[in-house]
Parts: sequence; structure tokens; C-alpha cells
Amino acid sequence: MAMKKVPLAREIMEPWVAVAQSSRLVNDVLSQIGEPLPGSNFEWVNAHYPFERSSDWCREFLAAAIEHMQLWADHVAPLRFHEEAEVIHTFRPVQTLSRAAIEAASQAVWVMDGGTASECARRHVCLVLDDLDQQRKAAQSEERKNHLKAARQLLLERLQSDISEKDIGQFPGYMNIVKEAAATVAAKGTVDADLAHPEVVERLWRASAGSAHGKRWPSLELQFVNPEEEISPGQFATDRIPDPAAITHILNLAGSILSYGVLRFADYSGYTPQLGNILATAGENLGAIIPRRADA
Repeated sequence: MAMKKVPLAREIMEPWVAVAQSSRLVNDVLSQIGEPLPGSNFEWVNAHYPFERSSDWCREFLAAAIEHMQLWADHVAPLRFHEEAEVIHTFRPVQTLSRAAIEAASQAVWVMDGGTASECARRHVCLVLDDLDQQRKAAQSEERKNHLKAARQLLLERLQSDISEKDIGQFPGYMNIVKEAAATVAAKGTVDADLAHPEVVERLWRASAGSAHGKRWPSLELQFVNPEEEISPGQFATDRIPDPAAITHILNLAGSILSYGVLRFADYSGYTPQLGNILATAGENLGAIIPRRADA
């Protein structure tokens, strides 16, 4: 299949640029949020397991999501560019970056959506245990593997008077927490209506995962594939064009979950009274660095 270049209309790219600039905005917001304040939700959640603070882990999840989306921002809305520069959009990179951002931010949203401090802490510890398991599987020496097994056992011993390993449970998997996070965001009315449906979110996640893994089906379903000359009986050469709507949908999901996660993090850290000023400062900082279009 050959890639066909087609100029993109401004109205197609505007929602892509909006997500890009939003990622820069929330990065500034997150940088302005300091340690959890006394009496904040995170102070109560952290108290359940102070050895690995939930607030630190949630911040890191959100920072990871922002890093992925800022790479997209530098591609679609660079802060500096040459007038003859050409930006070419293919479907896999945006699907992959969005998927990574969605999975990272969804972990923070899932933890903070626990409802009570004890449930938030349980979800947090569940993620810590899974992280240790993944780290152990990646370890190269038996000494390191044994060290990580001991670290896991120490965590469980610290909690044994409050909760058992069985009650902590296992990490429910990315597909499940992404659907839960999307449902949480949708309930706040901050995501496209069609993204509120679990089956739609699952399809978006599976398509983005398949794109990252080089699967065949996303290349057919997320692009317009047009047959050309017949090269052998029943076999045709084709050209392909990424479907702009598919790009917009995955970006909207990523941008919505990330933005909600950062604002929720500010709330859980006790910064709601300062949030208006934080957002205003972030907006001013962003406005100062965005290049202006000559035709705007």
C-alpha cells in the first residue's frame, strides 16, 4: 500500500491542536501543585500507606501522560517552525501516543475515584504490588528478583493488620481501568457523548493498542484504503489515507482523561481554592509562547 498525501483543512486540525495546547496547559497546572495540604484527601489516603505515597504515584502517572501528549503537541503544534516545514500525519504515532497517555492518566483517575480514603489506598497498593511484580519479571539476576520478592513481602507485612493480599486484589488491567476512567470523566460531562459508552472506549483502546503493535486490522479500519491497479488476479495495489475522525476520537479521549486527572489531582491535594489563579497563570504562560498565525 502506498501512502497518499492529502492537505488537511484547518477545521480538521483545530481539535488536534486544542488537545496539544491543553497538554501544555495541564503540564503547567501540575507543576504549580505542591505537596498535599493539611486536611486534603491525599493526606488521608497517604496515611494508609505512607511508605509509597499515593500522591507521588498519581503525580507520576499524570506526568507520564503529559510527556506523551507533549510529544504529540510538538508534532502538530510546534512552538517554533520553519515556514517551509511540512508536517505529515500518519495514523500509528498518534494512536500510540494517545494510548500511552490514556493508560497512564487512567491509573491516577482510577485511584482518585475510590470514593473513600481506604478504597483509594487499596487501589494504590494494588498498583504498587503490580509494579513490583512487573519489575521482578524484568529483573536479570536472581539476587535482584529475590530483593523484589522481599520488598513485596514487606509491603504485605506492613498492611497485614489492616488488609489481606486477597482483599487488596489484582490490577484489573488497562482495558478495565480505561473504561472506568472514561466513565468517570463522562459523568462530569467533559467528554464527547459517544465516548461515554464502554464499547466505544474499548474499541478505541483496542485499535490504539493494535496500531502500536503493528496489527493489520487498525491499518484497514482507521484509514481510507482505496484500490488501484490489479497486480494479480484479485489482488490490487492500494493507496491509504488516515481517517481524521479516528485521530480526533482517540485524541479527545486522551485529552479528556488527562485534563480531568490533573484537575482531580489539584482537588485531592487541597488546591481547589487556588485553582482559579493556577489556571489563569497557566493560561497566561501558554499564551506567551504560542506562535500566532498570520491568517488568524
